[in-house]
Amino acid sequence: MIAVTFLLASMATACLQAEGERITARDLAPAGAVFAALPPETSFGYAPVPGAKRIFRSVELQRLAAPHDLSLDPGALVCVARLTEPLTPERMLTSMRVSLADPAARIELVEYTRFSAPRGEIEFPPSGLRRPPARDPGAAVLWQGFVRYDGRRRFPLWAKVKITVNSTRVVADRDIRAGTVIEAGQVRMETSEGFPASEPIATLIEEVVGRVVRRAVLAGSPIALKLVQQAKAVERGEPVRVEASSGSATVGMVGRAVTSGSIGDTVVVRNLNSGKSFAARVDRKGAVVVRGDKGEGK
Repeated sequence: MIAVTFLLASMATACLQAEGERITARDLAPAGAVFAALPPETSFGYAPVPGAKRIFRSVELQRLAAPHDLSLDPGALVCVARLTEPLTPERMLTSMRVSLADPAARIELVEYTRFSAPRGEIEFPPSGLRRPPARDPGAAVLWQGFVRYDGRRRFPLWAKVKITVNSTRVVADRDIRAGTVIEAGQVRMETSEGFPASEPIATLIEEVVGRVVRRAVLAGSPIALKLVQQAKAVERGEPVRVEASSGSATVGMVGRAVTSGSIGDTVVVRNLNSGKSFAARVDRKGAVVVRGDKGEGK
């Protein structure tokens, strides 16, 4: 049986540092040879949260290490804290550029968390970035992030930043009404410098021309990708050409669309003779196809 005495004079005495989620004999080894003699991964329970301390008394340490016949002085105390490290501006800026997906973004770190943080991956998600007021687009804004450690745990961070990016985007050359199929003459390319957009913006004319805009867009405004959708190739209530095939046999007929859809969508079509409805896939403008026995509604 090995005995050890490790007495902390006060709670203010420097604590041992636990590197992981659990306190191990490896972490406690500096307290005495008795811990160094144990298997390194011997567990002494969970490490405290960053910034907190855990004080072990000899009775608890003996209980946790009972299988190893550990013996300590009755008055022994061991203090353990979670290992933390200072946050560096370089690491924070690297994470921010990854989040913006723009290595050329100009980011000024005005102020940031000064606390030490547990070892882990720094993340600044786009959802944590505030937008500057319209009257002062160059103002510093709050960006909330975190250090991911021990798998799913998060240590909160914050920073105040000024961000400028160069972007090429598609903007409306004139007012475009909701429900309009966008034509080439209604949009133009524009290069701008400023705060990054809060949502994906069209960067190619081909991304918007021929598509329907869901909501009105004012002249000079960028066109968000979520505002455009593929134009309907089949409209509800209109006649459609139905091509049904089974094996090598193909028949054609005219039906009426019960629902609308774009190319590739599945729509409901009604047989004008029998009144039965069936599902078909939109193949092209005004035409749908039915494969196998799906055309039984004819």
